[in-house]
Amino acid sequence: MTGKTVLVTGSTDGIGRQTAVELAALGADVLVHGRDARRGAAALAAVRAASAGGSAALYLADLSTRAGVRDLGARVRNDHARLDALVNNAGVYSPERRVTDDGLELTFAVNVLPPFVLSHELLPQLRAAASSRIVNLSSASHWTGEMQWADLQFAGGYDAIAAYDQSKLAVTLLTFELARRLTGSGVTVVCLDPGDVDTKMLRAGWPDLPGSDVVAGAATSVHLASSPDVAGVSGVYYQGGRETAPLEASRERGSQARLWRVLEGLAVAE
Repeated sequence: MTGKTVLVTGSTDGIGRQTAVELAALGADVLVHGRDARRGAAALAAVRAASAGGSAALYLADLSTRAGVRDLGARVRNDHARLDALVNNAGVYSPERRVTDDGLELTFAVNVLPPFVLSHELLPQLRAAASSRIVNLSSASHWTGEMQWADLQFAGGYDAIAAYDQSKLAVTLLTFELARRLTGSGVTVVCLDPGDVDTKMLRAGWPDLPGSDVVAGAATSVHLASSPDVAGVSGVYYQGGRETAPLEASRERGSQARLWRVLEGLAVAE
């Protein structure tokens, strides 16, 4: 990864931080992203300590708002002419329904919209680095996800698990639609389940699951962002560290296109 630049969103904690550290250890120039300055500084120090000669920089941004996502994209564009990998790792699980400043339900706002917007905002940099990669964090939770098309924001009644599962099905749908749209561009798009990892999110939503350590949780993200073995691989879902057939509903082109239209509308709404 020497000479390659990677942005990892949500990389001040958990899987994202470990992903950033390991990519730095492979020689990449790593762009660390988070919301909190103190945790950001600690993550940046860890990335620099692990670095095999690459650089590291911290970008603070709130991805729960369109303005925050666009601002992150603009600053990365301003600082870097090319981007070899975008790892859309940031995500939340919200036990109670919370509404962002944009009027969106928090889980959808953070887990689904930023991968769409950042992929668009940073596409010139990704194209300049082709072959380059977009790696989206989905989850095995997509298997039980259902798109609540009539109420994507759960305004009519909130269920935390259902909202999270829907968000991960949406990420999977988005991955396949984006991969198809970028065919032939030199930019590949994949998504993955990191497994049950012992993080704050797992303890909040699934406290009975033991969870693996973050090293195991980051392994597939690091592999998909860096390994020459998966160069050119696009439009696939990884689970258990290998390419796996996803939920059949995630392959429905009508649903992929429908979600794309929804996200286009949300991305430009004011």
